[in-house]
Amino acid sequence: MTDWRRTGSYGQRCACLFVLGLSSLVRSQDVSSVCYHEDYANVHPQAPEIRDGETVYREIRYNMTHRWFYRNEDVNVMNRPDQYRKVIVNLEPCRGVVYLFVRKTRRCYPDPYSCIDIRPGFERREAALCEWTHFVSEIDGSRDGSPTFFELPLSSTKHFISVYAPEDSAYTLTILADIGRYPRPGSNGRITARQLTEMQVQLSWDAAEFIPAGVAQAKQYWVYSSMLLESDNRTNMAVFLRPDKIMNTVCGLQNNTDRQYTIVPADQCSNGKCNVTIDGVITDKRYVFNIVAESTVGDHRMAYAGLIMRTDWEVIRQAASDRTLAVVGAVSGSVLGMVIIIYFLMLKLYG
Repeated sequence: MTDWRRTGSYGQRCACLFVLGLSSLVRSQDVSSVCYHEDYANVHPQAPEIRDGETVYREIRYNMTHRWFYRNEDVNVMNRPDQYRKVIVNLEPCRGVVYLFVRKTRRCYPDPYSCIDIRPGFERREAALCEWTHFVSEIDGSRDGSPTFFELPLSSTKHFISVYAPEDSAYTLTILADIGRYPRPGSNGRITARQLTEMQVQLSWDAAEFIPAGVAQAKQYWVYSSMLLESDNRTNMAVFLRPDKIMNTVCGLQNNTDRQYTIVPADQCSNGKCNVTIDGVITDKRYVFNIVAESTVGDHRMAYAGLIMRTDWEVIRQAASDRTLAVVGAVSGSVLGMVIIIYFLMLKLYG
């Protein structure tokens, strides 16, 4: 195709330059006019770029929106088979409630205010109405306080992300295209527990998995244990425990416990099964236990589903059976009878 900017007449070149300049001006005006929601007072003015494999921590105020930009131009990643050419976007609340909105390919950034209104008397949360959004968290309140984990097809090199908070909150955001580096809790994060003695509980869990295999493996497991107050109750079965005390995210566990109870190296697990013994539990108290798996590549971490257990240890002393008591009674009666017979024989002999 002939380039008029190089071969056309002077008039044609001027006209072409004018059109190009006008097009650039129109595009810039389109972005500012069409994406006007990005200029709301409660939308953070900056949209920093988050690097692949990075985990960022932020605190966010009530009814505020943070924007993030992610770009991946790694040719090796883009040339992978479809089942592995994906990107993980993981939003974990550390405290409070946060929602994730993702748009791919090009701007505008997702607009949370098009589908969420938290003003008293005007409350509204309808995911179907979210503008400039391809993927969105559950925003109806049923999973408030729970993490959002997306594994999206990497069909675009650019992703525009909005994080919205209906209350004062804190969160971490992780984006990773090399999905084989990310630990996935075994058996969907299920943990089992049994009480060994009055002061000991044994936790068991399935080893973390990696898809595709061979990119990374589990390095170690962080074990968390915390005694609950009687007032510590779950808001619903989808949230562990509640938005102001989150115990199934990495940063939530760090916030709500002084430190981990212990660290279990992955090589101590056997045949895909891991276990650890918790000492010093108190009888008739509720405890929350959870596990965090850590990857050997990138130190990526993922929390298991968590477990609540009430300790209840009772020493049972088994009573003698009726048969045993009958035998004891018969023997005692025989001995007593022999004593009486001997007594009367002695009286007759010496009387």
